[in-house]
Amino acid sequence: MKVKIGFVPSYRFRYTEWCQKMRDDSLASFAHIPGMEVVVPQASPDGETLDAARGLTPHGMVHSLDEADVVAEYFQMSKVDGLILCPLDFGDERSASKIAEKLGVPVLLYATKEPPGRDDPGLGRVSDSYCGNLSMASGLYRRKIPFRYAGLFFPDEDQFKTEVETFVRAVAVVKGLKGARLGQVGVRPPTFETVGYDETAMIKAFGQNVIYANLSDIVAAAKALDDDDKRVLAVLADFGQQFKTITVGDAYLLSASKLEVALTEFWTRNKLSGMAMQCWPSIGRELGISLCTTYGRLTGKGMLTACEADILGALSMMVNYSAALHQTVPHFIDWTIRHRENPNQLLAWHCGNAPACLAADPEKTALRSRRDMKGEMEVPEQDPAAGLSQFQIKPGVVTFCRMAEYDDEWKMLIATGEIVPSDETLAGTWSWVQVKDHDTLYRTLVEEGFVHHASMIHGDQTGALLQACTFLGIKPVVIS
Repeated sequence: MKVKIGFVPSYRFRYTEWCQKMRDDSLASFAHIPGMEVVVPQASPDGETLDAARGLTPHGMVHSLDEADVVAEYFQMSKVDGLILCPLDFGDERSASKIAEKLGVPVLLYATKEPPGRDDPGLGRVSDSYCGNLSMASGLYRRKIPFRYAGLFFPDEDQFKTEVETFVRAVAVVKGLKGARLGQVGVRPPTFETVGYDETAMIKAFGQNVIYANLSDIVAAAKALDDDDKRVLAVLADFGQQFKTITVGDAYLLSASKLEVALTEFWTRNKLSGMAMQCWPSIGRELGISLCTTYGRLTGKGMLTACEADILGALSMMVNYSAALHQTVPHFIDWTIRHRENPNQLLAWHCGNAPACLAADPEKTALRSRRDMKGEMEVPEQDPAAGLSQFQIKPGVVTFCRMAEYDDEWKMLIATGEIVPSDETLAGTWSWVQVKDHDTLYRTLVEEGFVHHASMIHGDQTGALLQACTFLGIKPVVIS
């Protein structure tokens, strides 16, 4: 996932070599940030021309309202997703704020440290970025533009690069949510009021659309595929590559392969970013299979799929996936049980829907039936309970995310923990997650109205998700 960031190097009255150095050093640091594509004004050949089409200003910087208009137009044409503002010396708060005002995208602000003063009769300062940064921040504040202040840095400092990377990941979340299309196949389970959602609230907050499909239509599309369709055969072959042990019949594998092709077509045709689907009870009657493994396979390919028609669950998966810059996939989990012996461990589990790429041991991936998670029973050819993955999730630090909306107010659970290896053999796809204070986490889930589903992804995304909440107007609910 690439994120376009417009860089606004700002100076106040006159161009200096120090301003040029800070601009160049900043761009050199940006080149090391994963997923970041920088758009920056360039110096005009004659040192005078303003050209929005080519992004030209006299020095490849901004210091006037006329230059701000040109650079804002250039950024708009380039479709930047975020802005980074820097007063190279004192900077010009008017022009920098004007660009931010026109673009309406997330903003990062930083100032440069002060080098030694000039050894001349005036004993003047070289930069004065420290002072000018306050003016720039004030310009953003009075315009009610939300922004992240990174700090005071020389651009080659590691902490600066960390700040920029976190910002880029936050912008990726905003980019991933704004205007997204989510697919809903079928309806929620009969008793699951918990996965209800307000489509109008999604439109107002994020400009999103939900694309609906009847479960019967998707099943009909799957059944219409020929057994020897090349796409179906490719999925069939991939089952054998993905799972080391398969204890389901050939009928399941064929039906599941056809359904995966039909769902992939639905995803691609509608340009979806996330999807939620009705799991039960209808699919067993309609197609004679279980869907858990299908969800994991789709998610593993970047087609994020939540269980039990949980659209806000899919939205939560999109948050995690965007913050990861699509470099790792999330796992749609159920808050299941507390460990019987360790009070600060919880079971992050679902029936068997995790992508196989998340398995702790690829040699222990199995495709089972809900009735036979030990793989000891005779394999029936027709088994509507067939289709659950079984393996333990790989260890490591993880971030939980859950979106919720009540009365047009959005909130996001952000919690971290660590998956600890276990010698147990459990049903489905699972992990024991160690958290700092389970009582506080669980009480927060209860008292803040979060439901029994969440998204979980490897890595600590706290900083990026907090910033994303600021830019999106979402209340963060953080459990360290």
